[in-house]
Amino acid sequence: MMIRRTLIPLDGSELAEQVIPHLLRFITPDQTELLLMTALSSTSRSLDEVEDTPGLPTSKQTVVSKEDKARKQLYDITQKLNQIGFSVMDRLLSGMPAESILRLAEETFVDLIAMSTHGRTGLGRALLGSVADEVVCSARPPVFLAPAAIAVKSSSVPRTILLPLDGTPLAEAAIPIARQFAQNTGATISLIRVVRPNHPGYEQPDEQVSAGEQSVAHQAISYLERIQLQLQLANVFSHYQVASGDPIEAIIRTMHMEDSDLVVMSTHGRSGVERIIHGSVTRQIIGNTTCPLLLVRGVVPVEVYESSDDRVSAASFC
Repeated sequence: MMIRRTLIPLDGSELAEQVIPHLLRFITPDQTELLLMTALSSTSRSLDEVEDTPGLPTSKQTVVSKEDKARKQLYDITQKLNQIGFSVMDRLLSGMPAESILRLAEETFVDLIAMSTHGRTGLGRALLGSVADEVVCSARPPVFLAPAAIAVKSSSVPRTILLPLDGTPLAEAAIPIARQFAQNTGATISLIRVVRPNHPGYEQPDEQVSAGEQSVAHQAISYLERIQLQLQLANVFSHYQVASGDPIEAIIRTMHMEDSDLVVMSTHGRSGVERIIHGSVTRQIIGNTTCPLLLVRGVVPVEVYESSDDRVSAASFC
């Protein structure tokens, strides 16, 4: 999967810009063009902000419209990105942010949407919360999310991309873009599969539990070795681990232990005997992440999961 065009929604705030340095660690000017956009609702377009002009008496004030502020941000960022070699386009739109982002993404055939995920915007709206949530759940392209609270890694070259899998086609939808990012940067892909040997509330003798755990673990290892071979054929180095317990806890623990540069995950579907609820997963991952997330929408017919191994789980959104 090639990332030829990336959409970056902005809102006039510095917080919204913070996704850019995170994103630039994974893309290059020769492969990707950038599309910056800001969406102003009809009410915000008509409102003006009054700002004191430095060096002038406080009684003299300059009325700066939010549209002017948004245009200045788009211009300034475009100039900075042009200086490091990126081809950049920009759009200033009228409309609700989430709807505008999704519509522009479809109209311009973008391959990736990159957004910051925390903070109230300078234009008076929260960019993350309802907006990012709607974009993640509805966008066709993958969504690169960078929580504003995390710092950009000191190393300019990413080293590790964490890729949780559960053996289903849904989760495997994340493999192509993880592979592409690894090829772009030389990063290692860290594969993880989390197993849950037993149904909740189902009790077995200790010796049977142990045998069941071994069987599930062996299946998981065989599966990850197959994925590892596929990555090797694409000249991508990888390693794997099979963890036991809660998928979210295992992902967060591995992310911290490996100091991951990026987590790539599928965003839809079922996992084993339970469906992991979008809201709780988002809160736990974003609330504990030390790196950006790349969320890939996987669409698989429901019947695919009817015969899946219900003892294996992975995290999914929406």
